[in-house]
Amino acid sequence: MAILFVSCEGEIGPMGPPGNDGKDGVTTEWLIEKDIPVYPSDWKLVDDQYGNPFFMYEYRIKDQDLSLYEDAYAEGLITGYMYLDYGTNREAQTALPNPVNRRDKDNNTWTDTYAAEYTIDGFIIFKVTMSDFFVEQRPLETHFRIALTY
Repeated sequence: MAILFVSCEGEIGPMGPPGNDGKDGVTTEWLIEKDIPVYPSDWKLVDDQYGNPFFMYEYRIKDQDLSLYEDAYAEGLITGYMYLDYGTNREAQTALPNPVNRRDKDNNTWTDTYAAEYTIDGFIIFKVTMSDFFVEQRPLETHFRIALTY
C-alpha cells in the first residue's frame, strides 16, 4: 500500500477588501425568553375557523424587547422550544411543533400537538391541539422558551 501526499503552491491571489479587525460589519441581535410557564388554568379553549377546538395561551413580548421582536419577525428568525421534564435532572428541550403521544389508565391513546404562532404585533400564541378533540381535560403545566435572532 502506498500513501501519496500532494500539495500545491502557486501565485498569491489578490488582496481582499479592507475591513476592521474583529468586526465584519454584521451584528447579530439575540433575545431569549428562557422560561415561559403556562399553567393548566392559563390555557384558553377556543375554536378554529372550522369549529375544531384547541387550547391557546397568548404571551406578549416585553415592551423593551418589542423593537427587536418586530425586526426578527420581518427579517430574522423566531424559534420556539418546549421543555421536557422541566425542573428535573432529565430536563431537555425540543423544537416546536412537538407532538406528544398520550395514554390514559383505560388505554385510550391520543396525540397532543404543541405549536406556536407569532403575530406582527408582539404576541406569541402557544397552541395545543388534541388528535381526538377531547378537550374536557386541560393541557398540563408546560414551560416554553423562545429565541429571537436578527
